[in-house]
Amino acid sequence: MYKITLVLINLIFGSLLLFSYYNGVTKNPDLTTKLWGGVPESLRTFIVASMFISAIGYFVFTSNFILNVNLDEKKFLGKFPGWSLHIVYLLILIPSSLWIDLTFQYLRTGVPLHWVYVLSALYCVGLSSILLFLFVVDSGNSSQSIYLLSVIGAGFFVFHTMFLDGLLWTIFFHSPFK
Repeated sequence: MYKITLVLINLIFGSLLLFSYYNGVTKNPDLTTKLWGGVPESLRTFIVASMFISAIGYFVFTSNFILNVNLDEKKFLGKFPGWSLHIVYLLILIPSSLWIDLTFQYLRTGVPLHWVYVLSALYCVGLSSILLFLFVVDSGNSSQSIYLLSVIGAGFFVFHTMFLDGLLWTIFFHSPFK
């Protein structure tokens, strides 16, 4: 049952995430380039490439959870039941879905509280991705290739969500560099 729920969470909230990005960009074409803030051009290609690598990693570790981990019996880190994985995914997917609209709202208004909302969404995702990484590491047999790929993919995912989005983007967003 937990695997079906995990699939549904990803189908529903993953679709919501993709729609939020599509909707945000198409309804705010004048602000789309401003999403980069002051992130230097030289880093943008690297960040975009990291987005794709992280997305591939996401699909690999999610597939591993669905195909190879008995979530009905699993105790992550020796204490978290299998259903807690659902909470972690929701703590990543829901704030990710809100990020673009929150950022456009901040770009339109400049209200400092709106910036706090943007940061809250990013750090919720980043911190949750660290917990997800720990769950991935604790999920399987290190002799299986998909397990090793899952750990690597989750590592990239944490690097992107915590370091590139949570730290680098937030630091550069208001910088004068372009």
